[in-house]
Amino acid sequence: MKRMTIEEFYDTPMNRLNAPAHLGLSQVVINDDDTMSLIVNVTEGLMNLHGTVQAGMQYMICDTLLGMYLIHMGRPGVGMAGDINFYRPGRKDDILTATIYPRKVGRRTGNFQAELKNQEGKMVSECMFSVMFE
Repeated sequence: MKRMTIEEFYDTPMNRLNAPAHLGLSQVVINDDDTMSLIVNVTEGLMNLHGTVQAGMQYMICDTLLGMYLIHMGRPGVGMAGDINFYRPGRKDDILTATIYPRKVGRRTGNFQAELKNQEGKMVSECMFSVMFE
């Protein structure tokens, strides 16, 4: 397992990283099974009026992770489709972990699943993505 900051992953200062800077991303983990995880500290900026993590923010966290994983794989691509399912709310001060798994990676396209879990290991949401490689 290899841990690094977002700045180390992108080799860029956080103030130059638009979306990652606003999402509360704190750490990237390249797991031993070659999956990748993002650690997210939930702040008020991710919340909706109901006091839970806004749905679009959950999707954006998973989508950002997908882009980072494609960089890690050395296979840049563009999204063809994405779908999200919600299971429980994320709350202020939660520490969320998004982990991405390749489901089918071919020559031109790939399918990936991202799971977003809270600090108790409970599933908050999951996304399925289809990608066309450049």
